[in-house]
Amino acid sequence: MSNCEVCLEYRCIKQLTVCLSRLCVTISVFVLQASATSSPGPAALGSQVHAAAVNGDRSALLKLITAEPSLQDREDQFGRTPLMYCVLADRLDCAEILLKAGASVNKTDHSQRSALHLAAQKGNVRFLKLLLSRRANWLQKDLEEMTPLHLATRHPSPKALALLLKHIGPGEVDTQDKNKQTALHWSAFYNRPEHVRLLIKHDSNIGIPDSEGKIPLHWAAHSQEASATQTVRCILEAAPTESLLNWQDYEGRTPLHFSVADGNEAVVEVLTSYEGCNVTAYDNLFRTPLHWAALLGHARIVHLLLERNTSGTIPSDSQGATPLHYGAQSNNAETVGVFLSHPSVKDEPDLEGRTAFMWAAGKGSDDVICTMLALTPHIDINMADKYGGTALHAASLSGHVSTVKLLLERGAMVDSLDVMKHTPLFRACEMGHRDVILTLIKGSARVDLVDVDGHTALHWAALGGNAEVCQILMENGISPNVQDQAGRTPLQCAAYGGYITCMAVLMETNADPNIQDKEGRTALHWSCNNGYLDAVKLLLGYNAFPNHMEHTEERYTPLDYALLGGHSEVTQFMLEHGALSIAAIQDIAAASIQAVYKGYTVRKAFRERKQLLMRHEQLRKDCSSLTICLFLLLIAQIGTVTPCPYQSFSLSSLHTHMSSRCLFLFWLVLILSFAHQSHLYSVLHNTSER
Repeated sequence: MSNCEVCLEYRCIKQLTVCLSRLCVTISVFVLQASATSSPGPAALGSQVHAAAVNGDRSALLKLITAEPSLQDREDQFGRTPLMYCVLADRLDCAEILLKAGASVNKTDHSQRSALHLAAQKGNVRFLKLLLSRRANWLQKDLEEMTPLHLATRHPSPKALALLLKHIGPGEVDTQDKNKQTALHWSAFYNRPEHVRLLIKHDSNIGIPDSEGKIPLHWAAHSQEASATQTVRCILEAAPTESLLNWQDYEGRTPLHFSVADGNEAVVEVLTSYEGCNVTAYDNLFRTPLHWAALLGHARIVHLLLERNTSGTIPSDSQGATPLHYGAQSNNAETVGVFLSHPSVKDEPDLEGRTAFMWAAGKGSDDVICTMLALTPHIDINMADKYGGTALHAASLSGHVSTVKLLLERGAMVDSLDVMKHTPLFRACEMGHRDVILTLIKGSARVDLVDVDGHTALHWAALGGNAEVCQILMENGISPNVQDQAGRTPLQCAAYGGYITCMAVLMETNADPNIQDKEGRTALHWSCNNGYLDAVKLLLGYNAFPNHMEHTEERYTPLDYALLGGHSEVTQFMLEHGALSIAAIQDIAAASIQAVYKGYTVRKAFRERKQLLMRHEQLRKDCSSLTICLFLLLIAQIGTVTPCPYQSFSLSSLHTHMSSRCLFLFWLVLILSFAHQSHLYSVLHNTSER
């Protein structure tokens, strides 16, 4: 909310408070008048005496207080006494009876207001004289710390105020209430020029600031009535100084700011007619009265301030925005026309490089755009700010269809790129502006472009959860499985936000829920990480694999993400559908590896035994062949020995008749046979041990 809007709201609240106070008094009187017709009883005596005071029934009142003297100061539910109701109902004769009977003149109600407060608020001079003659305390304060002098400023007639001023002492005229406001502040607020003159005549200080830093001139200028000029002149005639004219409250606002905010051209004329009035004074947000006038569309005041701006320059606020920017965003075509018709005004960019034309596009101010194009025919409709954004980017981001159409008709580039390589279509897709997207596509916007991160328009639509926009883009040729530079798909973007409608649209158009990005994450990882149970159910319903592992060192699965996030419902649902954590997968893998290794060792031992047996068989065959050959050779050699026919044959005789060669062959055959038998035994023994 702007400063000027806050000021207007504050003034309305203040006026509403006064009206409610008066309404409460009226209701109280009405209730008492109604209670006068009720049947009398012990509990109703208090109401009877109040009703008698309100109705002006002197005899009944006198009878009641004579019979029960304590009734003269009896309080009702609001804490009001019969004397107060005499004031409210203007029953002077009844008040005199009460005061003669000893009623307290300074007794207060629940709001700490006395009968004198009520008389001053009503401007009842007769009652004021009566009460003051009975030594009523005019300095007494209510809960808001207001004295009767403050309340007397509410009545249009200055007679009550003048009467009270006769009874005050030196220095008491500037008594302040809870908000540090004097009677002069309130007189200025109610636009009472005669009251103001009277108070100034009694040396009221016109330079006392209240709790908001406002002096009476602020409140006088803060009025929508044309007659406020009289109050303003009354104050300035007392001290037409430059410091008074340009006095700033605690928000930095001068009286000129307030008169501009109320659109009171007459007061603006009076204030700026003084030579010392600074028409370019900044408030705490570096906004001048010209900024306020432009924002609120006060074209005549804008013209007046421009004419009386002797500096020759147009001020800008803390963001570099000129009054022209303010007028452009509010679609005040007449005001913008006044600015552009003045020779000192140009469409200068703000600190972000945005011109008033861009502000108008961002706010959908079509009338201003047409006015600016008409009055400045050489305007660059494709001018970019410091981030590369154009007026079409601003209009697309804000969703102003008519503005987008207007800019395209006037030659705006439909695929202009900002520093992030975002086109106006990207901005519209991000915010889900369906009609803007259709307008841009109709205007030949490309849907296949990607930004610096590889995102397509479909990625941005999915990030925003805009299902209808996703459908439009896929109908115009974007693949639902397109991946950005990180390998993420639009489905993963939608799953990250838990946008189940968008996810359903994507998967109905053949988006693959099992695609992994460069870190191995799937859409299910993102849904589990953020605890979106409905999104998890949807993905598993479209056959998403529940146990994809990351490519990182931790190798987390979707179930791990749910566990780490403490999403118990998601965890339970995943477990029911066969999901495993990385720890469980590692246990299964370890058991499988152990089984494979055991099988490998058994097969290896079998192969080794088989090879040994085959070697033994070959050795046996070789040894047998050699033995046979040697035995035949031995036989042949023995055959050459011819013993006597009549001698018996024996080993010793054979040894005797054998030559040395035959004897060598004989023992070689015996040794080989023994070695063969020994090797066979060792092989069989080793095999049995294994």
